[in-house]
Amino acid sequence: VDPIRSAIAATTDADVVADRGHEFDDDIELPLVVDDEFEDLVKTQEVVDVLEALGIADDIERAEDRKIKAGQGKTRGRKYRRPSSILFVTSEEPSKAARNLAGADVATAAEVNTEDLAPGGDPGRLTVWTESAVAEVADR
Repeated sequence: VDPIRSAIAATTDADVVADRGHEFDDDIELPLVVDDEFEDLVKTQEVVDVLEALGIADDIERAEDRKIKAGQGKTRGRKYRRPSSILFVTSEEPSKAARNLAGADVATAAEVNTEDLAPGGDPGRLTVWTESAVAEVADR
């Protein structure tokens, strides 16, 4: 089984996404697909407004908390651990407005990989797709 297909399939299952620790409204249907106009957003506040309308803004607040790691890594410059939050998959140039959110990552459909979709090997990352990104990944 192709690992990227499994990772994409896990992003469509609300139970798997919730088990990973993501916070979102109960009435949301996954996968979250937004219009291509999302790629044209310039300000981070505009992205936050879209996330609130979708019912997934709580996950950004969850990712703002950082925890001190256990072990020797903290003495070697790796003191804090920040949770992974929402992954935004766009078709063309990644949205600069979304990448400033805590724990959020932005990737294009051509470069999205298993590590983006399942950080640390844990499947079920909360992912927001644009319509053209879904079509591009389907062709891949």
